[in-house]
Amino acid sequence: LCDRIEKTLRGLQKAGQGKTSPDRASPAFLTDDNLHKMPEMKEIVEIILRESGKILDAYAIKRDSHYITDMWANITHPNHRQHMHVHPNCLLSGLVYIKTPLSCGPTMFASPRKFTKQLEPAYTARNELNSDFIIIPAEKGRMLIWPSHMPHAVESGTAIETEDRITMPFNIMIRGSIDL
Repeated sequence: LCDRIEKTLRGLQKAGQGKTSPDRASPAFLTDDNLHKMPEMKEIVEIILRESGKILDAYAIKRDSHYITDMWANITHPNHRQHMHVHPNCLLSGLVYIKTPLSCGPTMFASPRKFTKQLEPAYTARNELNSDFIIIPAEKGRMLIWPSHMPHAVESGTAIETEDRITMPFNIMIRGSIDL
């Protein structure tokens, strides 16, 4: 599936259906954010909706349905870095790694508490339960889904090759009444 998606994305890139960054040192191509509406993306859209539905159920979120608000692709140099950010106006965000050269940049998540701490105890050792950051290596076919308010970034990679890193981010929202 990732190989078929890459072929579609390369076609969009070749046709200039998206934006190329002006940064010559680390050029990036960003598709339009409507990939979820393309017939060629039907299979991945179904997988994303199924998996995000499981997460919404685990959170016990009341809803009539859920949907992808936007989905796009980033085609970048494997060592390209992206600053810390969040995705507003949705409940969940995610990405699928489509192509991941060896040692390309991982995705880093920051605990929201990192930016709100007033008191922090001393730890005998750092671990995944008390760390302010979690780093997830890029792996072809891996899907990550997280609460959209979670700050995240792409760390610089250490790849020696220039093969592209391709990700397909998306956002999820619900339909239904919101109880106040």
